[in-house]
Amino acid sequence: MDREEIRYLLGSTIYARAKAYENRVQDLECETAENGVRHLSADVRGSGRNLYRTQAWLRQNGSFVSASCTCSFNENGEGPCCKHIGALLLHEVDEPEEKMEPKPEKKALLDIPGVQRGTEFAKEAAARKDSYVSGLEMLFGRKWRGDEPVSDVQAQELLRAYQEDALAEVESLTASDGQQRGFAELEPELILDYSGQPPLLRLRISDGGRQYVVKSIPELLTAIEKERSVSYGKTLAFVHRWDAFTSEAKKILTLLRRQQDTVKSVEAATGRPTRSIANGPAGSVPLSGELLDELVALYELRGEVGGYALRKGLPALTLRVEKKRGGVHIVVEPSLYTLQGLDYSYLYNEDTIWKLERAEAARLLPALNALCGSGLFFTSKDAVSFCSFVLPELGRKITIDDPDRLLLNQIPLEPVVQFYLDAPHMGAVRVHPEFLYGEDRVTPFAAPVDLLRDARAERRAGRLLQTYLTQQTDTSPAEYGTDDEDTLVTFLEEGVPALLAEGEVYLSDAFRDLQAAPPKISVGVSVQGSVLDLEVDTGEFPVSELKALLKSLHQKKRYHRLRDGRLLRLDDSLEVLDELNETLELSGAKLGQNHAQLPLYRAPSLDWALSGQTGVRFNRDDAFRRISRSFHAVKDSEYAPPVSLQKTLRKYQRDGYRWLRTLDGYGMGGILADDMGLGKTVQVLSYLLAMKQNGQTLPSLIVCPASLVLNWAEECQKFTPELSCVVVDGDAAHRAELAESWPAADLVVTSYDLLRRDEALYEGQEFYACILDEAQAIKNHTTQKYKAVCKVRSRVRFALTGTPVENRLGELWSIFSFLMPGYLPPYKSFCSRFEKPIVQEEDQTAVRRLNQLTGPFILRRMKSDVLKELPPKTENVYRIELEEEQRKLYLAAVVDAREKLQAAKPEDKMAVFAVLMRLREICCDPRLIADNWEGGSAKLDACVELVSSAVEGGHRILLFSQFTSMLELLAKRLDAEGISHFTLQGSTPKPVRAELVRRFNGGEVSVFLISLRAGGTGLNLTAADIVIHYDPWWNVAAQNQATDRAYRIGQQNPVQVYKLIAQDTIEEKIVELQQAKQSLADTVTGTADGAILSMRPDELLQLLEGSEP
Repeated sequence: MDREEIRYLLGSTIYARAKAYENRVQDLECETAENGVRHLSADVRGSGRNLYRTQAWLRQNGSFVSASCTCSFNENGEGPCCKHIGALLLHEVDEPEEKMEPKPEKKALLDIPGVQRGTEFAKEAAARKDSYVSGLEMLFGRKWRGDEPVSDVQAQELLRAYQEDALAEVESLTASDGQQRGFAELEPELILDYSGQPPLLRLRISDGGRQYVVKSIPELLTAIEKERSVSYGKTLAFVHRWDAFTSEAKKILTLLRRQQDTVKSVEAATGRPTRSIANGPAGSVPLSGELLDELVALYELRGEVGGYALRKGLPALTLRVEKKRGGVHIVVEPSLYTLQGLDYSYLYNEDTIWKLERAEAARLLPALNALCGSGLFFTSKDAVSFCSFVLPELGRKITIDDPDRLLLNQIPLEPVVQFYLDAPHMGAVRVHPEFLYGEDRVTPFAAPVDLLRDARAERRAGRLLQTYLTQQTDTSPAEYGTDDEDTLVTFLEEGVPALLAEGEVYLSDAFRDLQAAPPKISVGVSVQGSVLDLEVDTGEFPVSELKALLKSLHQKKRYHRLRDGRLLRLDDSLEVLDELNETLELSGAKLGQNHAQLPLYRAPSLDWALSGQTGVRFNRDDAFRRISRSFHAVKDSEYAPPVSLQKTLRKYQRDGYRWLRTLDGYGMGGILADDMGLGKTVQVLSYLLAMKQNGQTLPSLIVCPASLVLNWAEECQKFTPELSCVVVDGDAAHRAELAESWPAADLVVTSYDLLRRDEALYEGQEFYACILDEAQAIKNHTTQKYKAVCKVRSRVRFALTGTPVENRLGELWSIFSFLMPGYLPPYKSFCSRFEKPIVQEEDQTAVRRLNQLTGPFILRRMKSDVLKELPPKTENVYRIELEEEQRKLYLAAVVDAREKLQAAKPEDKMAVFAVLMRLREICCDPRLIADNWEGGSAKLDACVELVSSAVEGGHRILLFSQFTSMLELLAKRLDAEGISHFTLQGSTPKPVRAELVRRFNGGEVSVFLISLRAGGTGLNLTAADIVIHYDPWWNVAAQNQATDRAYRIGQQNPVQVYKLIAQDTIEEKIVELQQAKQSLADTVTGTADGAILSMRPDELLQLLEGSEP
């Protein structure tokens, strides 16, 4: 802030006072928060010996945030800015930068349990003093700045007080120290005239005795600001300090100060003074509408304000009618006048004010303004209109004094409004109103002569009809109608209910025939072997109309026009047809046959689609009911885990086992999508063991990533030693030899790559179950890997994955097309019916229908829901500011990236991806792209500091990065720091990988450096309790998988997860992208995704926003 801004903030009077106090600021301190807000605090000496603790907060750009002072004027921020706050702000403006610059904050160290930081509280070594400075300090007890001494601030003020003869003011104010508090009373006086001028306010002041008129309210406010002594007469004189006034008086003063500040702001903005009120009493000021409302509210409980009695609501009013030649004279008594506040309206006379709600008074006040006082003359004809339009607004709120019934006889009867609806031909509608006055009827075609009619009611009915229809005739009342289908539909949907609310509605037979009766639908389903037999009966509804009807349902129309012109309202009763069409792909042609056969796996989604539907009869046979109960009560099924299983299953694992057995019993497949670390492997092994014990002799096939092949063999030997397991490995000849032993085995385990190479070996082999582990490996249905697993011959199929949706919903289609071919619609149809509406349009109907299809075949449990005993996991985002040279390199790369993205075509995805990868590498360490880089890496330094502190505290760490070259740089730095570590990359052989995991869990080293892809699956590293993600990846699911290498069953310690993010870079945008995309996979399973490769170049450009050179 500069001095002009401070003057504007304080006002000229407080500003002038603050300048005199500028040198009374003592012990000034300045601290800067993380968000850049500076906090100034100091003691400011008052007039006497009092010290006031004064604080101010300023933004990084110097703009004012807030302030507080312990003086009675500001009251710790409750009152307006005082002179002490002004002195602090002025002192800060005048301070040299080197004096006021806050001490650099120590970098916040992460709180890691058990880490003792030896340097955190170390004292800085005192600078050596030369003998001259030491001698001066010995003589004067003062520290010296540079070569010249500086007197104490208080010493300077003492000299100035005597030199400038400033003691007169000090003496005057000191003498008032014994003054009482809270004795000065203020009584408002309202001055209301009857000429339309704004209300005026005058104040009377007293100490409880005689009252004195305040001659100038602005001068009173100034006296309080400057704490001046003011005399009003012989019996009242005191120093106008804030604490001298009563609490009620303070409220009045606060209101007046606010209005004064508003006036000053307006004057400053416009450059023109506010127009003053002429001929106002001395000492009065005009009241704004807002101030009037607040003043009335302040005295509402007292029932009196400013010399007027205060009431709520309308007073008793009388409308008097006198006969005049040719008409009547109407006047309202008593005479009242109106005031407008900001939120309320007011009526008043010479001694009372009535407060009215603004809405209540809006239509009433124009009549009162006109009729109060001398009243108005109306001709006989206009008196009738007065009775129709004005008098109803007054209603029961006024008493009518009309002894000759001059007006009462002009009040028409309230008519009964009747609307007649007709359809002259199909697709058209005509409506006319009729008004019934007793036995007299007014129609568009005839009206009794000399009938006293309610023009207001008739016009209201006409306006209502014009809202929905077009006026057809010029008569009054008129006829209305439309031939437009959309207008007709709106009239049927909204207009007819509105007419019913206004009056009586009569329909002709032709109008009734406009709408067709909804069809009566019944659905019957029965189980015939391995298929569902479905019968759909639509009653009398013409079968030939079904296809067009389904199209209208799909387009979400409100009505469907039949071929004969009738309209069919598409309400909830027809939703069942839409469900059968959209969810089960039963077209109009199939439904028209009244009979269809569906695969048995349609049973759960059919049950879900039809259950709870209104307007449909749903008949199910006993076999279908049993299937329905099986899926609704999996936990209560009778399937018990094998007794010989070498592990006691947890409850949720037993539920997973029963779910697998249930699907198997009906020949269906499914996705076991449990959170990472919940034991999907043991649930599958228990299922396979049970199938063997039930007499199943065919082998089952496990297909998994190469890194998990040995893990499956070990888990099988550990938990189900009864199952003979063959691991497919070695060269082609050895694998062909192994294939001869498959028929005698219970379990065959191979990798996706070997399955693709050995397709010929699998052609003649039948398996009982084909189970894909980490099934997201087949998310792309165009790859050879996907095609290879689909060729495997098996009776049932299952998929295991913690992330069935990583980037797009099409991945879920790929897995389901493996599990149950043909269950979901063809890929293009799936994208148009589900992926596009869900991802781009957030269509909740599409979400519900997809869940109806996939929900019964996906079992998803999260650790937070089923493992209550698992220790807590805390995630921390650690933002790091790039060093200056690194920042310059990054900004230069941003310019280059922006140019390339602007020139890129949508199909240049990999080139675009490479551009963004370069930016991410600079954030990690510029040496990843520049071998000759001699500068530093802020993130590397911060990471090593974090690792060192954690290791000192006895923690074990998993450190992930997507870049293997970054892992090499980290390894070199850890070596230099003397920190033991292992490194695991995708190229690490499987036996070496297993040995490294065993040795890390055994406590041999403190840090495990792991590439994100190599560490995403198949590792159990519960010995670690800190996980560090050095760089964020587009796909948050991959990061979560990596984290769950430590946060899984067996973990005994709380897990801390740190995500290192380079501030103001693309890495922050990646985090935002992860959060924005979080809901896509949640739609289906509760996981997350980061669909970077599906983004267009213009969308990728948005990732660079905010990274300006």
